[in-house]
Amino acid sequence: MINQIRLNSFLLLLTICIIGLYIYIIPENGFNFWKYPEWNILFWVLSCLLIPIFTFLSIQFIKQFRLLPSTKKQLFSALEMHHYSNKMSSDKSDFIATISHEIRNPLQAIIGTHELLIKDENISYESKALIKGAYNTSKSLLNMLNQVLDLSKIESGKIELTQEPTCLMELLNDLIQSFQGLCDKSSNTLKVHLDHLIAPSLLINSTSLKQVLGNLMSNAIKFTDHGTIFLSVNIMNDTHAEQLIQFQIIDTGCGIPEIDIDRIFHPYERSQINHFHKIPGTGLGLSITSSLLHAMQSRLYLESKPNLGTSASFRLRLKRTSLSPMSKNTNSKIFHVHEYKNHFLGKSALIVDDYPACREVISQQLNYLGFNCIQADQAHDGFLALEKQPIDLVITDEFMPNMNGRQFASMISKHHPNIKIMILTGDSQFISKLSVEEIALISTFMIKPVELKELFEALKIIFLPNDLHWDFNHLLEFTNQNLMAAYALLESVLKTQKELTQEIQTHLNQVNISLLKPLCHKILGGAKLIDAQYLMLHCKKIERSERDIQQPLVHSVYQELIRLNYQIQEFLEKNHSDMI
Repeated sequence: MINQIRLNSFLLLLTICIIGLYIYIIPENGFNFWKYPEWNILFWVLSCLLIPIFTFLSIQFIKQFRLLPSTKKQLFSALEMHHYSNKMSSDKSDFIATISHEIRNPLQAIIGTHELLIKDENISYESKALIKGAYNTSKSLLNMLNQVLDLSKIESGKIELTQEPTCLMELLNDLIQSFQGLCDKSSNTLKVHLDHLIAPSLLINSTSLKQVLGNLMSNAIKFTDHGTIFLSVNIMNDTHAEQLIQFQIIDTGCGIPEIDIDRIFHPYERSQINHFHKIPGTGLGLSITSSLLHAMQSRLYLESKPNLGTSASFRLRLKRTSLSPMSKNTNSKIFHVHEYKNHFLGKSALIVDDYPACREVISQQLNYLGFNCIQADQAHDGFLALEKQPIDLVITDEFMPNMNGRQFASMISKHHPNIKIMILTGDSQFISKLSVEEIALISTFMIKPVELKELFEALKIIFLPNDLHWDFNHLLEFTNQNLMAAYALLESVLKTQKELTQEIQTHLNQVNISLLKPLCHKILGGAKLIDAQYLMLHCKKIERSERDIQQPLVHSVYQELIRLNYQIQEFLEKNHSDMI
């Protein structure tokens, strides 16, 4: 409206100027139109054009000027709504962070306890099988939670899916094994067809794909009673570069009315079948599934008939890769834990957390690694404990009453600057909320729930800084113990890392998040090959950042790249040259 008023005002002013100029150039004795008939024609043409235009613009200007007060009122109302929307978005982020913390705390206790029980040699094989099942189910719940709690990213379409070399057949077999028990329990028959030509290694975001298939399989089982569930995975197009794969899940359940099919794709919407059959659910499954598939450049096709069943299908275009999938076997990692256990004997740790179960699980994990632990349920009691005895490590929760983890870390650093500090949090966006000063205060932070392997790797970085920051044995495993291939691959990693070091050097003073994230993704690929845990840790922090990336993080990545380049160069000169 305001722009229209400005345009009309400009045109009206221009018309007035033309009329004024026209009057100004008329001689005092007037034109002799009989002597110059062309001037007579020009006069009447201009009069016929200018007078109606002037009249029209004047009327429009008066109308819009009268509407200006209401337009201003609407503008102020829109601004108020904008501020209100921003406030609601901020409140929503706080709510999600709080809910994330409240759910991750019990998950920390569940996953941590199961992990410790699996390592207990006094438990029978049959009991361990049940515990492993519960542990895997808890991990699946955590993977889903990571997607569900991040509603703001899903709703805004800013889901960033990192693809990694994955064995799709292995992923599907794990999924089938997980849902076979549910089918047996609900008296359903599970039938599976997997195309045997599926490539051994494809670039997939396995977490998102498992969540999509898990949601669709859960729905199929939930809406089927004494029926059959079909899972079919077929290759629709196969080239040397990629495979187009169709996933289809069919059930013989109660089906969905046609009027409900479009509606149930919206959040919290449920089919009328749920009410008739009293089937529990939140109404989020299909909405999240659809959003995840959209992020994977696909879409969900749903066909259903009441009392006949439902068919859900989607297609993914997956690129082939020569890189081998990451092995799920963690025996080598468990061996490393035992190997480094003696390094932490004699060290003491203080665990501060207001959630007793989390506190106890973290304490048991640290005891397993050789620490002597004491506990406190709030920052004040924890600080008193620091005054009574020497402590090497403080692990504190971020969300605590009276004083949060960052405030507690600040107090510790002032009075006990040599103590290492680790903050645990359930907020996946925690890194974006840290200031430069707060990053400098703490040794590291970890997102709950924390597994023993992750805790060990973080502590190894904190307490063993002089060790090699990479593992050649990991590269040997990747090349199936082919020594020459491992050295060739290491030389390639070194060459790439040197190039990436020069690239990231240009971002040390001016951080550009849109350029740094893809750069860190490239660095992360090489770091995984040589198991460079410290570099992987900082690159993942940058990849998770949603807002501005703090410069200390970029400096940490740059310094670690220089350190790794030096260590790898020295290793190659010492070992590879001897073989040649």
